Amino acid sequence: MNKPKIVILGAGFGGIYTYLHLRKKLKPSEADIILVNKTNHFLFTPMLHEVATGGLGHHQIVESLREIIYDSDTNLYVANIESVDFDAKKVHTNVGDINFDYLVIATGATTNFYNIPGAKENAFTIKSLGEAIKLRNYFIDNFEKASKVKDAKERKKLLSFAIVGGGATGVEVAGEASDFFYKTFCKYYCQDIEAGDVNLYIINRGPELLPQFNPYLRKKALKALTKKKVQIKLNSSVTSIEKDHIQLSSGETLPVNNVIWTAGVKANPPKINQEIPTDSSGRLKVNQHLQIKGHPHIFALGDVASYEHQSGKALPMLAQVAVQQSKTVANNIAASIQQKPLKSFKYHSKGELVSIGQWGALGHTLGVNWSGPIAWWLWRTVYLFKFISSSKKIKIAIDWTVNLFHHRDITRA
Repeated sequence: MNKPKIVILGAGFGGIYTYLHLRKKLKPSEADIILVNKTNHFLFTPMLHEVATGGLGHHQIVESLREIIYDSDTNLYVANIESVDFDAKKVHTNVGDINFDYLVIATGATTNFYNIPGAKENAFTIKSLGEAIKLRNYFIDNFEKASKVKDAKERKKLLSFAIVGGGATGVEVAGEASDFFYKTFCKYYCQDIEAGDVNLYIINRGPELLPQFNPYLRKKALKALTKKKVQIKLNSSVTSIEKDHIQLSSGETLPVNNVIWTAGVKANPPKINQEIPTDSSGRLKVNQHLQIKGHPHIFALGDVASYEHQSGKALPMLAQVAVQQSKTVANNIAASIQQKPLKSFKYHSKGELVSIGQWGALGHTLGVNWSGPIAWWLWRTVYLFKFISSSKKIKIAIDWTVNLFHHRDITRA
């Protein structure tokens, strides 16, 4: 009897943790596992903003998929997914077709520009390692150019930066960028650039930053960023982004030609050759077992999946959701193969943590509000243990410790 083929699309948090759980649940004789990803590494996306602002090297937030699957019979395809045929049980990629008996869709999310004119063309995003490196190089280039510009107005234009979006990612980017600009660049470029030449904005359409956090922590975030010289514009929607300015819903024009977009993401499902139920944001609807409705051998999880919580709303696009769902998906695939009952998914929020530059963070976990250096240490510790291999955890811990005593990296990649 042929072993069933389990194909996992995507090696982000949802995909890679599903894979790890499956290896524990199934013997090699029970199933073949195939992992499909567009890159050959697992990317630790929660720390992309630190790469973009010189706090971490790009090698510190990636793990080789080949190393992760090394001691197994897993087959890895580094490929672009072209389409999926549910009826034929086949995945079409740019390097060939892959047949499956069980399919796991964990393709994550992509940037949502909400059709804002000029946003896609004129704003940076931080969703991939390449984008983070590109943004860091851009920061460095702008300070280099500004250091040789004599005209004060032109220098300020080069050193004016706007972050669109006041959620967790926007706040983290703002905190790290402030440290990068004011503590590192302004130190090494002090002969030519003054702190007053730099303008850093965060633009949020809502009345407060971090809407998912409690009111106490929202106020703490506002205070912390203000102290870091971040200019905060609330109740302000971006209506267009041009090469040299941003237009706001209030009618205000910001003379900024450096924009980082963190205002939202949308599901990134593969092209599917059948009609599949989705929610209003394009996420694939799944049942309590995380199966695609009408397709019991096909599962979806993480940002690409829409699972209604007890509140009746879809779960948020968070790494902790994907990690928790991965265990249920793996358990249910193993149960199906072993002809055992499936289990329903239940989500338990473990709280929220967000960094605000070096030594700064805040969050709510274990029923307690945290802020300051203790929260920053907690944030680092939680993320450290989400890396896959023990060797990577040790390397990262050493690197982070060394980084505490050095300025951020301002060498161009």
